[in-house]
Amino acid sequence: NVPMLRLLLPFVLSVALCCCPSVRATKPGEISLGTTLVAACFKGGVVVGADTRTSAGAYVTNRYATKIASIVENDAGEGGGVVICRSGSAADTQFLADRAKWELRERSYRLGVLQDRPPVGQVARLLRSLMLEESQDMVASLICAGYNSEKGCGELYSISQTGSLIHEDAGYTAGGSGSSYILGFLDREYKANMSEEEAVDFVTTAVQLAMARDGSSGGVVRLVILAADRQEERMVITPSPSKASSSQREARGTVATSKSLPGFANPLHRTKG
Repeated sequence: NVPMLRLLLPFVLSVALCCCPSVRATKPGEISLGTTLVAACFKGGVVVGADTRTSAGAYVTNRYATKIASIVENDAGEGGGVVICRSGSAADTQFLADRAKWELRERSYRLGVLQDRPPVGQVARLLRSLMLEESQDMVASLICAGYNSEKGCGELYSISQTGSLIHEDAGYTAGGSGSSYILGFLDREYKANMSEEEAVDFVTTAVQLAMARDGSSGGVVRLVILAADRQEERMVITPSPSKASSSQREARGTVATSKSLPGFANPLHRTKG
């Protein structure tokens, strides 16, 4: 009957993805980091953004997942909020986020510094040590971003699967499979000391451009703004191609216009001959 088929469908799809080479998105031994993560500092804080698609091989398991996890909350408006953007195995990155929050909470209880907010660099180094402890089985790549209340600015750190920790002095960074499509856009469009809204537009546009080209990225754009006085979350819904205007729609095989994908060069038009 129909209810039984609905219950068996996820199991059948998972077996097909694991056993059928033509359906599987990666070869044995390859690591899938299918997502798009972007973070950029502005004058007085930092903005992080991510898409919301999670998948198991070629099967999209969740269209509206949350890939930004809060490690240090800034709910009281005292500054010092820290978040991480997660790519890799959802289970591994969720474990890292929960373990880091537990370690920081236990430290505050043990040392009696309940009001002390750990700096961004300390949180990033803690995440790196946790990844190295589980390096044999861990599939994760992170961006650690937060507001440094002592310096009065945003800070960014990239943590690779091998445990390397990079302080992003350039003021912006990107991760995941979609990042390779937007590196030129990031290098060209980022400006130091941007305003908050300029940084929000910069991160939103970058994620949308990656979602338009990367098959592993999709859904909506989730944003988190970390500033001295608040930690704000936003969501930007990208219109689907069926709802786009006629000027933005394009037939298969025709040249894409720069208006439909701002920041990208027009693809080469191949003629038969």
